[in-house]
Amino acid sequence: ARGHRVMTISPRYDQYKDAWDTSVAVEVKVGDSIEIVRFFHCYKRGVDRVFVDHPMFLEKVWGKTGSKIYGPKAGQDYLDNELRFSLLCQAALEAPRVLNLNCSKYFSGPYGEDVLFIANDWHTALIPCY
Repeated sequence: ARGHRVMTISPRYDQYKDAWDTSVAVEVKVGDSIEIVRFFHCYKRGVDRVFVDHPMFLEKVWGKTGSKIYGPKAGQDYLDNELRFSLLCQAALEAPRVLNLNCSKYFSGPYGEDVLFIANDWHTALIPCY
């Protein structure tokens, strides 16, 4: 990380056994409803790894399922992917502000609002829109 704090944020598909529940929950607007997401966290190789926990992720995928993360079979998307990944993007924007992470001897507390987001793939493409 070369002196920078680094956080990755991913959906929690239940295969991250070393991540612990932070007990932090936030409300996120998805479509016409308000959803509550929780955050799980682990610290590895100088990186805060945060996982967004919500039934939208766990109900679709249970365990290590390969191609079933994005759809019921290869080449076919789940019909609610736009809602699931909208939820992920909004939760990702909240995580640096609300998580009080103290895993490094150099950094502690929330990241705050002075952060840089890198949207890695289509499922995080909405981050700049929020």
